[in-house]
Amino acid sequence: MRSKIIWKFFGAFTFLTIIVVFVLNFFVSLRLRENFEGKISEKLQSNAILVGELLREDLKVANSAAIQEKAMLLAKRFGFRITVIDLDGKVLGETERKPAEMEDHRDRLEVIKAVKDGFGRSTRLSDTLGYNMRYVAVRVDEAGEILGIVRIALPLSEVQLEIQSIYRVVLVGAIAAVAIALTAAYFVSRSITAPIREMKETADGIAKGNFSRKVKVRGKDELAQLGRSLNMMADELQGQMENLKRMDQVRTDFVANVSHELKTPLTLIKGYVETLENKAIDDKAKAQKFLAVIREHTDRLGNIINDLLSLSELELSKGCIERSTFDLKGTIEEVAMGFERAMSDKGHKLSISTAGDDFEIEADRAKIEQVFVNLIDNAIKYTPEGGRIEIRIQDQDDTVSVVVEDNGIGIPREDQERVFERFYRVDKARSRQLGGTGLGLGIAKHIVLAHKGTIRIESQVNKGTRVFVALPRK
Repeated sequence: MRSKIIWKFFGAFTFLTIIVVFVLNFFVSLRLRENFEGKISEKLQSNAILVGELLREDLKVANSAAIQEKAMLLAKRFGFRITVIDLDGKVLGETERKPAEMEDHRDRLEVIKAVKDGFGRSTRLSDTLGYNMRYVAVRVDEAGEILGIVRIALPLSEVQLEIQSIYRVVLVGAIAAVAIALTAAYFVSRSITAPIREMKETADGIAKGNFSRKVKVRGKDELAQLGRSLNMMADELQGQMENLKRMDQVRTDFVANVSHELKTPLTLIKGYVETLENKAIDDKAKAQKFLAVIREHTDRLGNIINDLLSLSELELSKGCIERSTFDLKGTIEEVAMGFERAMSDKGHKLSISTAGDDFEIEADRAKIEQVFVNLIDNAIKYTPEGGRIEIRIQDQDDTVSVVVEDNGIGIPREDQERVFERFYRVDKARSRQLGGTGLGLGIAKHIVLAHKGTIRIESQVNKGTRVFVALPRK
């Protein structure tokens, strides 16, 4: 489909071009005509002066015969009508008619001006010939005495022919100028509208969900800036769409995982309750065993719900953190002390090392404790008996960084980017066996990000895992 905007640009250029060329043509033609007429007058004047010089001696003695003879010869040579007049207006020589038949010429405008100023010209209808003529008259002097007037005339039709030839040249030039200007206007219009058309097609593609097509940006003008903005918008929309798809997948996985995580303990609890209802409660040994299992799965449900509430609270509160200033090293040591029993049961060794001497941060202490509770708990759970857990704390100017490292089972590379997702487990059976909810690392990530910190994982299967946490001091 042809773009309509190109014809709007082209039409505007065409209109302006024709107006400009018309105005220029008018003034150029006018100026050329004035210039040509001036040249004609100068030529006639020069020839009149020359004729006057050639007739000077004859004018002194008023030799009419000689004047007429020479005037005829000069008229043939120059191609002009020549008239020689004395001071009384009598015609002494005339190339178009006999001098004796000519009337008094003292009242002719060009003659009057020549007598007065030495030069005169006029354009008028010739009484003798009956058509318009261009007249130029010059005065012939000798020692302050006027010897006579020499007048040269040219039919105005010849002047008009010359002027018309000038008009034709100007017209041809104007047509050529219009043609060139319109050709240039078309290509200029197309160069302007091409990127607009390209941006329109790109925008149509974006509207249909195609974010891969981009505008080819050329130059630094407003159209180029608009193209860059459109490309940026396409990239941002593509990112947002990908994020929405990912979030939708996360929501789908979350619902499925929650359903599964809640369904398993609820099914077991329901089964044991039904067994107890079928007189198993009369067998005290079995009843105690069943109640213990019910309690275990009830606790598991409670842990899942508590973790879900923690995540929900973090997401709803966003940056709402109850800050206080405390020593991060001391807090981590207190958290580690709480796991002495668990480490002793598995024969783990835990060490804490520091680099620097200032570990104070301004943060929500309870939430930061929760981060390291989850990290240390994971390290203990997923490290085989007799394992090693190291915590390294480092003072780094505006941040305090912590590394929690173990020599446990590790995490495959393909799973490392997803371990912070809700309910994501590398080994689902092992995680449930160890009592994990699959929400601990997700909670830790939300808390760290709420403090404008960073958290990441490096791990190798069967060699161990390192979790890096960096928290700003304020």
